[in-house]
Amino acid sequence: MKRWALLKPGWQKLILYLLVLGMTMFLAIVLQWFIVREFGSQLADIQDEQLRYEVQELSSRISEHYATWQAELNELASGLGKNILNQGTRQYTDGLKRESGAFYVLDEQYRVIAGRDNREMKSAVQQIKLLQNGCAVSPFVTEDHQPAQYIVCRIQGAQTGGFMVRTIDSGMLSGMIKNKPVNQHETLFYNDQFKVVASLNTPDINRTDITGVTRRLLEGNTGVVEDQGVKHGIGFSRMGEEALYISVKDVDQDTAQRISSFRKKVWLVMVVLLFMLWAMLVQFRKRIVKDTLVNNQVWDQRRDEDMRQQQDTYYLPLMQTVEQRLQELQEQTTRLTGGDDLKLLGFYHDLANRFEAASSQGKGATHEELEYFRELNENFIQGRLKQESSLGGLLTGVRTLRDELEEKMHDNSGISFTDMNEVLSESLKWANRSLNMKDIQVILRQEPVPSIAAQAPLLYKTIQGLLENAVQAMGQADELPEHQDRSRTGLRTKRQTQVLKVSSRLEEGEIVITIEDTGGGIDDKMRWSYFQPDYSQNSQEHTFSLYHMDAYLKTISGRLKLRNTDQGLQAIVRLRR
Repeated sequence: MKRWALLKPGWQKLILYLLVLGMTMFLAIVLQWFIVREFGSQLADIQDEQLRYEVQELSSRISEHYATWQAELNELASGLGKNILNQGTRQYTDGLKRESGAFYVLDEQYRVIAGRDNREMKSAVQQIKLLQNGCAVSPFVTEDHQPAQYIVCRIQGAQTGGFMVRTIDSGMLSGMIKNKPVNQHETLFYNDQFKVVASLNTPDINRTDITGVTRRLLEGNTGVVEDQGVKHGIGFSRMGEEALYISVKDVDQDTAQRISSFRKKVWLVMVVLLFMLWAMLVQFRKRIVKDTLVNNQVWDQRRDEDMRQQQDTYYLPLMQTVEQRLQELQEQTTRLTGGDDLKLLGFYHDLANRFEAASSQGKGATHEELEYFRELNENFIQGRLKQESSLGGLLTGVRTLRDELEEKMHDNSGISFTDMNEVLSESLKWANRSLNMKDIQVILRQEPVPSIAAQAPLLYKTIQGLLENAVQAMGQADELPEHQDRSRTGLRTKRQTQVLKVSSRLEEGEIVITIEDTGGGIDDKMRWSYFQPDYSQNSQEHTFSLYHMDAYLKTISGRLKLRNTDQGLQAIVRLRR
């Protein structure tokens, strides 16, 4: 702390700014990481949900297609297949075709009666051991280097037993992938031998994939798995005893790009927010500093007012008493120096000269008597000179003490010994310069009054405020309808002369200042409102309002009284000596 206190204020401010900036950046980085992490997590959840939905959609689609194909095959078996089987001769040697897939009719020994010879088809149909009635799906076999599957339905109602067979090839299965609602994912169908049986990419078909994903897939797991940073949606669709396994791979690289783009946008927004926050903090700091300065100024002002009030309550009466005693002492000292007492100087010397003149004429007085009077005169002169010197030093000391006291009072509290007659004269000069005194007769009467200890600027504002109120009141009275008198020549207009009377006099223990105008007076019902802090009759820029006048005069034990006269208002200020 001591080292911190030894730093210059500029360095302290810079270090504090750097600390705040560092903490802000740290919090911004943490917040950005948290936001991007949550965004990535939400995006991953959305992608997982999309993968699950796509797998479920493909599984349902496969089941629907197989059910449709089986229904079509069963219907075909009850018609065409039954007729071919009853005839017993081989037909359609080039192949029995419909809209999708190839069709075959087999007898009980699995010989092809209708359709081209297909050894893989015969072996696949022979694997269906438990087929008694209805239809079944065979395992996948390789037909012309391509995986194929067969739906086998027993022909009912024929003279001999037989089977109606339908081929399901990779093209039919790949068509399901092509028609899926979401195309940005790579979709593969597997059989139970890890071979790809359907894909939009033809070279992938009949490829064997033995990976962690396919192992979990063929174990019957479903959901979303991740392998080498790539997510796969896995599932299966079961058709009887056989199953078709589905793998949906998220090969879209838009995820990382979206996260990167989102991170950049977050940084941009946070930079803007940080800049705005920084500007707000700077403005907030300036506001706090400004409020602190204002509060300190208000507190200092209140403290000064309290101190001045205490000084006016306790210190000012003492200073006024000291000033009065010093003034009396100065007057007494002045009377003791010079004046009629100086006539005694040389009295004894003149007396000795008379005795000497009388002795020269033979009228008496010895030489010893003459010397005695001369010595007595000399001693009186020397004593008187010493007295004059002491009185002069005392007078100088009194004057010095008075000057020092006034200087200290003025330095410590703004108090100085102020001559009220001088305040009245200077205030009238100010009124002549600043106010409209045209057509206003000023009557000034002043009696000798002692100086009082007070703040001279505040006294000037008080007296000038009363003068301004009086002049404005008389100016408003001039705007009233003019008086009209009847004379011999008829009606004639007469303007009433406005009179401003200013006086000072000394009463017992008080100095009384009177300012009287002919402006018509004030409303007695509104008298109380004039002395409220939120009420002012006039916009006084350089002077006090009545409220501030009364408040200040009370601090120096003074009083302000307003009294209506026959023609106007009389303001009476009483100040304690």
